[in-house]
Amino acid sequence: MENYIAKLNEYAQKQRLALQFVEVGAAGPDHIKTFTIRVVLNGKAYPDAVGKNKKEAKQNAAKNALAGLLEESADTTENAAEVSNTSVHQRSGSNIKYTCWLNEYGQRNRVIVRPVEAARPGPDDENQWCNFFVGDKEYPAASGKTRREAKEEAAKLVYHDICGTLIIDLKHGGSSRQTVATNSFSFNVWILFCCSKTKSLMVKKEAEIFTEENFIGLINLYCQKTKHCHDYVLVSKCGPPHNPQFFYKVVIDNKEYPVGEGKTIKEAKQNAARQAWSALQEQSNWDSKLVSWSAVSDDVTPVQLSSPASTLIFSLLAFVINSNTYVNLYRFTLEFDSIERLGKGAFGRVYKAKHKLLNKYYAIKIVRCKEKSLREVVALSDLHHTNIVRYYTCWIQDLEYQMDSTGDTYSTSQSASDSSEKCLYIQMELCDTKTLRVWIDEKNTQNVKKSLRDSRRKEESLIIAQQIASGVEYIHSKMLIHRDLKPANIMFGRDGEVKIGDFGLVTAEIDNDAENLLERSAYKGTPSYMAPEQKSKSHYDRKVDIFALGLIYFELLWNLPVGPERKAVWDNARSQKLPQGFLNNFPQEHQIIKAMLCAKPENRPEASKLKEELKEYSDALLMQKQMLRNSNTV
Repeated sequence: MENYIAKLNEYAQKQRLALQFVEVGAAGPDHIKTFTIRVVLNGKAYPDAVGKNKKEAKQNAAKNALAGLLEESADTTENAAEVSNTSVHQRSGSNIKYTCWLNEYGQRNRVIVRPVEAARPGPDDENQWCNFFVGDKEYPAASGKTRREAKEEAAKLVYHDICGTLIIDLKHGGSSRQTVATNSFSFNVWILFCCSKTKSLMVKKEAEIFTEENFIGLINLYCQKTKHCHDYVLVSKCGPPHNPQFFYKVVIDNKEYPVGEGKTIKEAKQNAARQAWSALQEQSNWDSKLVSWSAVSDDVTPVQLSSPASTLIFSLLAFVINSNTYVNLYRFTLEFDSIERLGKGAFGRVYKAKHKLLNKYYAIKIVRCKEKSLREVVALSDLHHTNIVRYYTCWIQDLEYQMDSTGDTYSTSQSASDSSEKCLYIQMELCDTKTLRVWIDEKNTQNVKKSLRDSRRKEESLIIAQQIASGVEYIHSKMLIHRDLKPANIMFGRDGEVKIGDFGLVTAEIDNDAENLLERSAYKGTPSYMAPEQKSKSHYDRKVDIFALGLIYFELLWNLPVGPERKAVWDNARSQKLPQGFLNNFPQEHQIIKAMLCAKPENRPEASKLKEELKEYSDALLMQKQMLRNSNTV
């Protein structure tokens, strides 16, 4: 039996429509009661449906609504074609008077056509903007140098959406303009055409992305909005190394959902998410307005952008996923205000910005859309832990946002270095601007002797080390390796809790994957915090993160000297030769850190074991402190 509820939910999400299942009533005695349910879509009611139970009635109501929508779609297409064919302005596609066509369309279909005009900065001095409401549906905005031009461009977007055509400028391999039908079949043909033009070998892999929803993203967004905790649990793994089969299930607030399988971990998780999503939609308390397709689409990210074809396809992916034939090039400034720059470096820029609708502040990281930045987004989208910087969403823009030098106005401009390169905007949790590097440097400005006597620094360092260990344990539980743990990549949340960030070098830990094994022998990371096997380009595993954490814990406690002596102390520490003064002042920490800095990775503790050890030590210190306090009061 087809799942009409799921289909209707999917349609409502993609079209951004409010969907309600209204219980009309129930009739008959309890043992043979029949239920009546009606679908209301964006305020429009569809034929009632009955069933022996609410679920059956709901399915039948969804079926009635889908049948009604199909009829409406046929009528709309017929009317649109009639308007197009009989219009006095009937000309070639490039000469259509789109505003006139839209007015005629509104009159023939008895729907209100309402333009909304505004003035705001745009590209090439196009400061006039306009978008249309046709009935209850809002269409994307377009810009122009005059109000009339903006209105015509906005009407053009409506025309192509209703008539089912999409104008795309093919900049790879020619300047000719191509018109392509927006139905899924023709669009896949268009993808193949683009790939053939650029000799891409990634046709199948990229095309598959267009034909499948991102169920992992849907589950992530659903749990964020409903404040539920979820996880992907490995049920089993079978098959030979060259052809493994993975089985995963989604667990939401301790409730388990059906198992999904796949040839890769990602495929199995996606199928598990699909099963959970289907089950969630059948729940009686399901609210289709919780998750909108436009928000989820931001989580979909191709694996790589290594060729012009990949870049073009990635652009088209963003184009289609946004439901309409338009990509908002100015999303950052349209959705956010109160923008302040927090940092700038070779990696890109980070801004503090307030979301206009939610009235909340976020950190927006703007980087070049390359493998490193995409790797970070993919990793963060699957991680949800109190000691890891929280990821919300991301999007692609052709233009990079930059502050004017005056500081009181803003502009959106392309980088002169590479105007063809796209920018990735990552919306993340806003953290304190002070990193762990700054915290350590501030502590080190104290007098050395005072620093050694500072029991508060010792206690705070232990708390920080515990929280980092907790975050690392979670990362490792997801079969990931951070590879670049260092104080500069560790921040503090608004409540002072540790937040591990910068997942640009993260990699998966899959032992039977030749490509992954090769990746895990690459010289990547910050040399001074690299484990010996990482520096020597040997095959390494998650234990490289434990080595880096050992150095960080040492640095948290010990005031390192400046100048040439600093390098000598640091190099000795990397070889487990910690200063004698450190052993005298921090005997327990000395023992813990020395184990973390073992040359052989197998001799280093697992993150889970380290977390337990630090907890035991923390409890012992607390008990000792309590006993001392009690003895002083006697």
